Amino acid sequence: MTLRAALVLAALASPALAQSTPATVYCANERIVVERSTMQQLQSRLGHARICVIGPSFDFQPDGVTWVRSNLRKDVGDACSCR
Repeated sequence: MTLRAALVLAALASPALAQSTPATVYCANERIVVERSTMQQLQSRLGHARICVIGPSFDFQPDGVTWVRSNLRKDVGDACSCR
């Protein structure tokens, strides 16, 4: 086995790979959500709901919840708007 193949296998075995999609702060259906889903995945799941990004992305989902509380002074699930 080459070094490159070993590195690829090690990366695939990493538990972080399952959470490789960052958690993003969205407004979806006029509610604040912090999701690891992409915009396309949310749109597929929620149909014709209005969805927009209202905050940054985080490697650790609870950091997104903390950001919402600190910066928007709201909580996940509270009302929001895509203007």
